[in-house]
Amino acid sequence: METSIVNRILTRRAALGIAATLAGVAVFSSAWAQGAYPDRPIQLIVPYSAGGPTDVAARVMAQTLSQRLGQNIVVMSMPGAGGVIGTDYVNRARPDGYTLLFAVNSMAIFPYTRSASNPLPFDPNGFTPIGSVAESAHVIVANKKLGIANIAQLVEAAKKKPDGLSYGSAGVGGTTHLPIALFAHRAGIKLLHVPYKGAAPAMADTMAGVVSISGPGYTDAVKAAIENGTLVALATTSAKRLPFLPKVPTLAEQGYPDMVFPIWYAMFAPPGTPANVVEKLNGALKAMAQDPAYQKQQAGQGNVVTYMAPAQVADMLRTDIAKLGVRLKDAGIHLEE
Repeated sequence: METSIVNRILTRRAALGIAATLAGVAVFSSAWAQGAYPDRPIQLIVPYSAGGPTDVAARVMAQTLSQRLGQNIVVMSMPGAGGVIGTDYVNRARPDGYTLLFAVNSMAIFPYTRSASNPLPFDPNGFTPIGSVAESAHVIVANKKLGIANIAQLVEAAKKKPDGLSYGSAGVGGTTHLPIALFAHRAGIKLLHVPYKGAAPAMADTMAGVVSISGPGYTDAVKAAIENGTLVALATTSAKRLPFLPKVPTLAEQGYPDMVFPIWYAMFAPPGTPANVVEKLNGALKAMAQDPAYQKQQAGQGNVVTYMAPAQVADMLRTDIAKLGVRLKDAGIHLEE
């Protein structure tokens, strides 16, 4: 009997010892994992076509971010369905910090692009915000053969040819679609919308005269087309003139003060991404925002580097979704598929 009692005591002590050892290993492993991230390449998904403003901004950021993190960041363009396909890819990815989303403010448009019978496969507010990256604006450009030089002339031409002018965009409900759609409603003109699978092909067809105008984000390619006379810059959608295009007036300056549509770029991770991953990535973005060399690189693409904490990005997205809903309702614009 004494032997049985002793054995039970020894067995209990052994079990406690093993449990303590395993707990210690778990704590050590957790601490090691937090300190080790990232220990392999990171996949950065751009849900739009390669060569467009969002893709270019992402590649500039990825180059500097990879240096900060000590790991390669592989930028993958995954266009389709106005950005939904690439965004949903990240939504479904493992929340371990190795698949990230480079988003633009079309995240605020997504809720209005689907009907109740065809809902979004994700909740835009459900992603884990990492931080902001940069801001920019759209440049409304026209084919030179159209013979117009400003917004007033565009409105006049559209009224003379109610079914004759068109505009290209990166897709229905995208950031290159809504600014012109809302402007056309505000100006009382009709413009035929021609959606493309990205901003780059939309701009290419504007240059070729297939469509009359488009509203791409500013890039070196846009600037070059303006400077060589292939495209004519009519306006920007920024609150004030872009330092990169100081001679191009804003829509607000040309009689449309409520037509301000900035572009923001931000990084998100799948829902449920651990806090230590978010802190590591946000810390790198914060340091980059203070790096003059990086600021210059983004400025070369028409972007102003910004910094926001994750909570600020979440607030910005929620606010934009609410504001856009009011604008679309007032304009009677329906984007549902």
